[in-house]
Amino acid sequence: MNPLISIIVPTYNVEKYIRTCIESILAQTYRNIEVIIVNDGSTDQSLAVISDLICSHHNIKVINQKNQGVSVARNTGIDAATGKYIAFVDPDDKIKPDFVSSLYQIADKTGADIVRGSFRDFNGNIPKGWVPDFNVPTNCGTIVLDQFLSSNIAFVVWSSIYRLDFINSNHIRFTPGILFEDADFTIRAYMLAKLVATSPEPNYAYRINRPGSILTTKTTKNAKKMSLSEEKIISQFISMLKHEKSDVLCSLILKSIYACMRDWTGIIVRNNLSLDRKNSCFDTALTLIKEIINSRPLKEKIKFLTKVIIIKAKNH
Repeated sequence: MNPLISIIVPTYNVEKYIRTCIESILAQTYRNIEVIIVNDGSTDQSLAVISDLICSHHNIKVINQKNQGVSVARNTGIDAATGKYIAFVDPDDKIKPDFVSSLYQIADKTGADIVRGSFRDFNGNIPKGWVPDFNVPTNCGTIVLDQFLSSNIAFVVWSSIYRLDFINSNHIRFTPGILFEDADFTIRAYMLAKLVATSPEPNYAYRINRPGSILTTKTTKNAKKMSLSEEKIISQFISMLKHEKSDVLCSLILKSIYACMRDWTGIIVRNNLSLDRKNSCFDTALTLIKEIINSRPLKEKIKFLTKVIIIKAKNH
């Protein structure tokens, strides 16, 4: 019998979308799955829709918790999972019937810790710069991560499966209270993975620009939260950099910091932040850059500073 695969669905106020999402999971051709829905304190009719669905399906587990954000909800799902592999599906997205089976076949054949699939938006388009336009061969996680960072590929946790004992043995969890939690989680996972495989099949449908989501609603509050999230992620990577002895991992951490710095600068420049807040962000960035300079050899400092100067030039 094929091993159990756990699909984790963090849910908060998605009454318009959750039925489509769950029904797409229940339609999988791979039958040995458990669906873990973490209701993160929804105040709309999401739970009522879920309750209607679970009446006729014994493999759906619902966990109710007070609202703590998507990172905590996903962590709750990981802790509750009993499958050999886990997958994350956002509650406003959907998956094709062969999503699980296609990724599992690759995992079973290669023994990969992570298998990343491709995806499209709801109109059938592949978002530019989000999905590799090249074939990434099965390789150790650091090499795949380097290819993704060099190509500015977006890091998302959905559209992939992860071996659960790999996630648990390395204590990989989502950082609570931040945005861009997918990039933080995925980069750390790839750094530790012995083997990562990819699938070109776009079996995951992603809903872009959902009304009301934090990342698509331009407000000063949201811009500030995005900025603080990037700052926190960069600080975590710098902490890793200070203690890492592997030259390969140090190089990848620096590339990850650069990618975050680039995105952070864009948030500061483009969004509704006050002048004081912008100046504060740039002062913090300067402090973080000094920390990086003091922690690495001269050759790596020059490479990193060159990239930072390019970021600055592009945003002025």
